[in-house]
Amino acid sequence: MKSSAILGSITLLLLLATGQAQSLQAPVCDLQEEGEGAQWLATCEQAALQGNGHAALMVGAIYWNGDGVAKDHAQAARWFELADLAGETRAAKMLGDEAFVRLVKAAKPEDTDRAVLDTARGRYEKALEIEPVPAVKEAAQQNLAL
Repeated sequence: MKSSAILGSITLLLLLATGQAQSLQAPVCDLQEEGEGAQWLATCEQAALQGNGHAALMVGAIYWNGDGVAKDHAQAARWFELADLAGETRAAKMLGDEAFVRLVKAAKPEDTDRAVLDTARGRYEKALEIEPVPAVKEAAQQNLAL
């Protein structure tokens, strides 16, 4: 009995030391419903700035959707970039979407900077390589085909 308690304590310490205990802790940035963005924003931003890719993705989504804050796609893109740098796999597609929206909103898409198109294409290609969710992968593939 005593050895299993010691083993359990050692396992918990190892999980904490390696950073794999996040699932055992309370969620840092866990929006449940539309409209909660403003109340979670400060908490999520703080976690994102400490390297939490999921939190950075959520901050980006809050700005992208205007969830309790003014819609700001440029601000969202900065947070998606931070999420991507932190290894959040879903960020690549979101960055592709952001670049794609810039293309669509252009008065004359043919006059849009070629770099924007290349950015969208590159982000969607990355999403196809690393995205684990099939539906998100399919959406990236569809946008890439456009």
